[in-house]
Amino acid sequence: MIATMRDVLVLTRADFERLPDEGRWEVVDGSAMLVPPPEMEHQEICDRLNRLLFVKLQPFGACVVSTLSVFIPRPPKSHGEIQSRVPDVIVSRRKPKRYFEVGEPPELVIEVLSTPRGNVERSEKVDDYARAGVSDYWIVDPFKRAVEVYRLDNSGEYAAPDFVSQGLLTPRAFPGVEIDIEAIWTKQ
Repeated sequence: MIATMRDVLVLTRADFERLPDEGRWEVVDGSAMLVPPPEMEHQEICDRLNRLLFVKLQPFGACVVSTLSVFIPRPPKSHGEIQSRVPDVIVSRRKPKRYFEVGEPPELVIEVLSTPRGNVERSEKVDDYARAGVSDYWIVDPFKRAVEVYRLDNSGEYAAPDFVSQGLLTPRAFPGVEIDIEAIWTKQ
């Protein structure tokens, strides 16, 4: 369950900076949402992805991090001047100071589903990451042991996803890098 601070509007960057340091905060349509800590299996998958990607991408100088804010261009008719999401895993060619600013998105964001439905990941977050210009968005589904791979097309929207349940995953920004999907599920 995500707690929403409906009484605390986050309409500006200054409002965002005043949110409590504890926890991970997303801002959607002017409301601050405290993202709950993940369950153990979810965190283990995130940790494995971080390790796999770090080892493969370190020679390219890529930054692989967890839970930094990615600022999203405001959707039409939304409240406030900012919107933000906090992906489970982020891959970027550059290291941000504190956040990924509007206009400077990471190349890849990954969300790991906590429930089989994944409603927010497959609807709101797909739209937000596309609007931000994130070229690759992966949804890791531990229930189906598969990864949905979304790639930004020339229109600025994600094409229909590829569903990968075996074989190799390759981030578009790093064409020589291959991640064996089985390694995501294999406990070390």
